[in-house]
Amino acid sequence: MIDLLFWFLVSQTITGLPEMVPGTEVRVVSTDLLTIHASAQVDDKWLVLEGTFEAGSEVQILILQPDAAPQDASSAASNQALYAKVSPEGDDLLVEFKELEGPLSFSKWLEEERDIFLRLSPVGSSNDSN
Repeated sequence: MIDLLFWFLVSQTITGLPEMVPGTEVRVVSTDLLTIHASAQVDDKWLVLEGTFEAGSEVQILILQPDAAPQDASSAASNQALYAKVSPEGDDLLVEFKELEGPLSFSKWLEEERDIFLRLSPVGSSNDSN
């Protein structure tokens, strides 16, 4: 019952977020919007963000539709930016909402609400087994 109530509150909190169809771009940027830590497009139910993710650092998440004009990025930054922190493990973004007591896992939200799987991939990581 608590999970149901939690997801009801979450859905009410983030109803203004745009749909995330294939081609939707997600940017993880610094809080001052000057540094882009990562940027990727939703592709076949996956969002793989390759970039620099310092554990505990504060970031903003911008969601841009596939046909977004350059001025839409600044509009997204001022109207729809999500404030988050990189998880202590560096494998998730913990989104903060005024309406919720604690942070919300961006990965869990994407999977449960949008059927999209998130992977944060640090630049220069050696995930390959050449």
